Amino acid sequence: MYRYRRRLPGETRGREVVVSLCTRAFREAEHRAALLDREFDRALARARVDVAQAGKKTDLNAILRGYLRGILEGDGAGRPPLSMTSLRVLEHQLAKAREALANRDFGPVVGDLNRLAALHGVPAEDRFGLGIGVLEARVHAHQAAIRQVIGDMPAVFTERDEPANAPAGLRPPSPSTEGVAPAPTPEPSPVPTASALVEPFFVRRETIDRLSHHDMSQERTTLRLFMDVCGDKPVNAYGRGDVTRFLDMLRQLPKTYGKSTKDRDRRAADIIAAAPADAPRLTDKTVKRHHTALTQFLRFAVDGGHLTVAQHTELTAKHRFREEQKARDQRDTWTPEELRTLFRSPVWTGCAGPNRRSEPGSHIIRDARFWLPILALYHGARLEEFADLYRRDVWHDEGTWALRLVETKDNGEAGDRSLKSEAATRVIPLHAELIRLGFLAYVAKTAPNPNDPLFPDLAPQGKDCKRGPRITRWFVEYRRAIKVFRPGVAMHAFRHNAITRLRDTITDHQQERHVDFLMGHARQGSEGAVRYDKGPGLKAVAATLALLSYPEVDLSGLHVAGESDDRRAA
Repeated sequence: MYRYRRRLPGETRGREVVVSLCTRAFREAEHRAALLDREFDRALARARVDVAQAGKKTDLNAILRGYLRGILEGDGAGRPPLSMTSLRVLEHQLAKAREALANRDFGPVVGDLNRLAALHGVPAEDRFGLGIGVLEARVHAHQAAIRQVIGDMPAVFTERDEPANAPAGLRPPSPSTEGVAPAPTPEPSPVPTASALVEPFFVRRETIDRLSHHDMSQERTTLRLFMDVCGDKPVNAYGRGDVTRFLDMLRQLPKTYGKSTKDRDRRAADIIAAAPADAPRLTDKTVKRHHTALTQFLRFAVDGGHLTVAQHTELTAKHRFREEQKARDQRDTWTPEELRTLFRSPVWTGCAGPNRRSEPGSHIIRDARFWLPILALYHGARLEEFADLYRRDVWHDEGTWALRLVETKDNGEAGDRSLKSEAATRVIPLHAELIRLGFLAYVAKTAPNPNDPLFPDLAPQGKDCKRGPRITRWFVEYRRAIKVFRPGVAMHAFRHNAITRLRDTITDHQQERHVDFLMGHARQGSEGAVRYDKGPGLKAVAATLALLSYPEVDLSGLHVAGESDDRRAA
């Protein structure tokens, strides 16, 4: 049996490789030896290149140690003694630095990152690691400054005077190991998998984008389905075909997907296979929402340096969706007959009791179920804007009663109201019909204190603490019970009625502007006009709102004697 023998070069001189050629035929052995020679030479050339590149590898730890030391020395030089006020500022800066690190957001340090990369000749493939190190250094610098304020340590450290909890990548070598080559450490994969980016993505969605828990739950479903169909790969390993396959799968899912908690633990393919052949499928409107969520996730990967803009565009741009109805065709409104029937039903004419609202009786209960449909009918606001009102939101200004619609989720006030858009923040006049019906007296009695909810019978529910869903569910059953149910015509349809009636009545451009303001629509016009338009005057808007009327709805029997535009709720 012939063997192949080859001596190893360099420091391994004297050693050799011996491999059996697995043949006793000389010519065949000669051929196989020639092939092995060629492969051996190629492997040797590759090894030499790798060794040369390893010798030139950027020492990021040394760069980052110098960067951190420069920050600390610069912070300590000539700075006045730090105070407790400084401590609060530093704690805020530390929180922002940690947030940037969690989100892989290089924006706050891009100047330092570019300067260090240029100064030390950092190659493109090492820039991401350098960026993470700079963010870590910023976190550590703020921690060191805070410890200086509270007297735990000096502001500057040397290689022999190092904070015990310095990030591992920034610690200088100890004296006992100087001159000894550090043991090689495995480097993380330069491109994380999709699953590894999920939690950092939702940190950004919650803290920066301020997405509701409901919307984040929907986006989690999107990502779970995407990885179910396309696998959990490094984010730059996905192709356009993966996204197309994902969208095609969504179109096959039954419309009931997600209604059962068991769906979370089942594969999409199994759900599709188990669905009846004639079961309705997800609409393209829903498919498009999933596509938008996936696009946001992949944009986050771009921001982290894991995808290029070109790759993102290739993955997500110009996918085709079935054309939806025009906005005008989508808007269902209450017919005059339906409005007449609704407001002649037991809630407004007398019911049998709190738990028997659809049965005729002698009780008129003025709570959320009584007031919210009327408020929606005469103002056109969205359900959650009214359901989460508080006493502090009822104002009297310029001789006009008004309702203040603002976000309360992050402004320190009680409540968790989140508005649809910036334009939805507004103060709208109270329609005179609500005053005649005794709404101000109801407010004074039900919510005497500023932080009292106007509708305490609607307990907040879910992670987003919304009050509106309780009314939504009740209103479906109530409309069925009084025989006025029509799919697509619910609480939001009052908004369409109000907009249509007002636009059919107004006669000039200023009134058009008033309607947009009342409904919380985005301002129209140039950027400057929009930026400096703080909204029309309350009296002018009230005059336009007074044009809104419904001859088919007669609530005069519910008017409260003596109620007018007074200061009863003040």
